Amino acid sequence: MVMKCPACGKDCVKIAEDVLANIDREYMACRDCAPEPNLDKSRPLRDLPDELQRCHSCGKATLDAVMLDALRILAEFGLRDDRETLRSVGSPLIAVGYPLAYSPRLGSDSLIIIGERLSRQAAEAMVERIPEIKGVILSRGVPGIRGSLTSPNENVLLAGCDMRADVVQSLFGELVIYKSQSKIHIEFSRQRSPKMKILEQLYAQGRIRDVTDGLSGPGTLGLMCALAGAKRVVLNDAWSPAVQNIILNLMVNKKLLGIEQIEYLEIEYLERINASTSYVGQEPMLVCRASGECDIEVYHGDLGRLFSKARPTELCIIDHFPGENTKELENACCCCKEIVII
Repeated sequence: MVMKCPACGKDCVKIAEDVLANIDREYMACRDCAPEPNLDKSRPLRDLPDELQRCHSCGKATLDAVMLDALRILAEFGLRDDRETLRSVGSPLIAVGYPLAYSPRLGSDSLIIIGERLSRQAAEAMVERIPEIKGVILSRGVPGIRGSLTSPNENVLLAGCDMRADVVQSLFGELVIYKSQSKIHIEFSRQRSPKMKILEQLYAQGRIRDVTDGLSGPGTLGLMCALAGAKRVVLNDAWSPAVQNIILNLMVNKKLLGIEQIEYLEIEYLERINASTSYVGQEPMLVCRASGECDIEVYHGDLGRLFSKARPTELCIIDHFPGENTKELENACCCCKEIVII
């Protein structure tokens, strides 16, 4: 089953069960695929081949082939010269992130590139002429809100679609977390991630029952708590793209989370934040509620004010940007029985 993508309007969002059913084979080579070219990523463009062919059977391309094509288009638009390397193109992000022990073979619309020194014209050419490239993002740093005294940061989608997903793995099972990648910070999929280890320890100690994910981003930690058996989960973020992604991920993972009903509240407010690319919430607003095996509440607003609207939980998880001072937020959440900084 596919869903309409809120970013591009196409059918690039799938329910979690469909993603997980095929992910093991998604990036594998077929028996007719040529070996990996293993191009030297430090070699200048002038010493690289003109192009690398796609497989004649499955049509997939190696990552080197796609990045080489992208580099040549950037050179064509005067954004790179013949001394630059494949690394200069940017960071390649597969459309569905999954821990791989091998370099992926890429099909249509399976790669998003995020980098610097890009132009809209070159990005449009990359999306039009390289079938594997789904979208191109101009990097301006880490997107999101770092603190109450700083302005939010947002990267720029130059062409195509920036909606991608990560398969998040834990001892409780797997979830598929979609994110608008130009507006949400990158977290690479990997087995046994440190954040999941912390959740697993909390679960083993019986502490995941009534949980707030206070700076939830696209909802990864809070929804994983629901998967782990929490009876109530509160998700909150002040960044409107994060809240939009949370609501999408409730729908994507509905069956896995045992959700029976999703209720959208404050419809006019939701429409307003959906129309804004980077709306920062202040006074917390309950915008969505899901019921079933776990009662899930989604708020848009400042964590420092959350518990003036939401009933405090037993456990409050705060997953802030690395190095940020969380003392003020901890004080605001002291009504919860326990606070864990991740």
